Amino acid sequence: MGGYIDPVKKEKAYELRIEGKSYNEIRKILNLKSKGTLSYWFKDFRLTLVAKKRLADKIKFAQDRGLLRFNKERTKKILAENKKIRSAAAGKISKLEQREAFLVAVALYWGEGSQGENSRFQSIEFSNSNPVMMKFFIKFLREVMKISEEKIKFTVNIYPGYNETEVIKFWSKTLRFPESRIRITNYISGASKLKRPKRFLPHGTAAIRVNSRKLFFEMKGYIDGLMAQIN
Repeated sequence: MGGYIDPVKKEKAYELRIEGKSYNEIRKILNLKSKGTLSYWFKDFRLTLVAKKRLADKIKFAQDRGLLRFNKERTKKILAENKKIRSAAAGKISKLEQREAFLVAVALYWGEGSQGENSRFQSIEFSNSNPVMMKFFIKFLREVMKISEEKIKFTVNIYPGYNETEVIKFWSKTLRFPESRIRITNYISGASKLKRPKRFLPHGTAAIRVNSRKLFFEMKGYIDGLMAQIN
């Protein structure tokens, strides 16, 4: 540090430091080769409280910006990893054979279907808002259980204000079910009205029903068989 000292640059360095500039900022502004020069110039220099606060604020801002960038990069990495994990898991599921599809449908009904035995009229009733799940179950009724089309009843519960025509067209196309045989019902409680998002369940909650006491108890038996495997 014993070489030539540019008094103009040194004076300017003091001014910048008083403004709260960091060593890196001053070095770039004055085109200095290293921070060592500044360390030498400022060895006996003391910042004012105002300058210290400015510098501290800048350091905090830089840290926050760095943390934000880190969090964005980390989130991006996690999302990519999640997608990779999900894709790999999906690849492990091969085409379902008829028996496998049958067991999946029984398990779905076990979780989502009506199972009360005290009703005067027992029937198969399966309801859900997920179109893929409904499509899977109605396919089970048609292709595995061999239920004729005229015996399958279809109802959709929607919240007031939704376009009934659009809902009917959606389910008719999704399930290959005649529009004329889809019945719409409206429901909403005063307590829940204010709690629901405007587009809550845009296609409503669909319900498939087959009135058959024998089929009902047959399904109950299938569920008993699954439970026996667990026990």
